[in-house]
Amino acid sequence: MASAPASDDLAVLNDQLRKQGNSGAGPWLALESNPAVFTEFSQRIGLPARWQFCDVLGLDKELLGLVLRPVAACVLLFPCSERIYAARREQDAALRAGGSLRGASPCHDDGVFFLKQVIGFGNACGTVACLHATSNARDWMSLAQDAPLERFVQLQASSTPEQRGEALLNDASLRQSSETAATSEAAQTQCPDRHGPPLDHHFAAFARSRQNRIIELDGTKRGPVDHGPTSEASFLEDVAAAVKRNFMDVEPDLLDFSLLALAANTES
Repeated sequence: MASAPASDDLAVLNDQLRKQGNSGAGPWLALESNPAVFTEFSQRIGLPARWQFCDVLGLDKELLGLVLRPVAACVLLFPCSERIYAARREQDAALRAGGSLRGASPCHDDGVFFLKQVIGFGNACGTVACLHATSNARDWMSLAQDAPLERFVQLQASSTPEQRGEALLNDASLRQSSETAATSEAAQTQCPDRHGPPLDHHFAAFARSRQNRIIELDGTKRGPVDHGPTSEASFLEDVAAAVKRNFMDVEPDLLDFSLLALAANTES
C-alpha cells in the first residue's frame, strides 16, 4: 500500500499499523465484506431479525432495483490508493473551510452517532463501519433497550467521538460479538491475523439521518460528512451517486469497490 502525507488520518493509521507490525496490543479481528458476517454481528448486538445486510451487485438502475427495500444504511469497501488519499485530503480541506466538494459538506446534525477509529482496532474498520451503519439506523427500527448496541449508544450519548472510540475498544460484549462473527462459518475467506499487517482497503458507512440527509460515517475522518438530501424511497440511489462522485470516479481504473445495504426483509 502506498504511503501518503500525514494529513489524512486513514493514511496515518495504516502507516502506524505497518510500523507496529506484530507488536500491537490486541487489535480486534477484521470483518470481511460479506453480508452474512455483517448481519450476524449486527443481530448479535441488537439488529431486529427482519433487517439484514445484502450485496449491492452494481450501481446502475437495474441492479439497484434488485435490492430489498427499505434501505436504512449502506457500507462501502474501497481501496486505499494514492488517488483516494489525495481526494480525502482535498475534501477535508474544503470541509474545514466550511465549503463543499463533489456534493459533500460538513454535517451539522447533532443526532448523528459518530465515533473515531483508534489505533487499537487494528484492521477492524469493518466493525466500526457496521456499528456506524446500525447505530444510525436506529430511528428506522426498534432495538431492545437491553441490546448491547443500544446500551453502548445510550452510555456514550454525551461523549466525544474520541471517547466513544476508546469506549468501544474496551467494550467486551461488542468485541466478543464482532469476533464471533469474524470467525463464523459464514465467512468465505480466512480471517486476517489479529496482529496482521494493515489491509489495502477501508470501510465507510452511509446512513439516512432524521433530517433526511445522506451522512457518511468514517472513523478515520474528523467527523461525519453530509452528502445532500435524500428520502426513504431514493436513499440507495442517492448513496450510489455519492459513492460514484467521491470514490469510483476518483479511481476509475480500479474495480475493487463493494457496497452492502442494510435492508428490511419484508418476507420474514
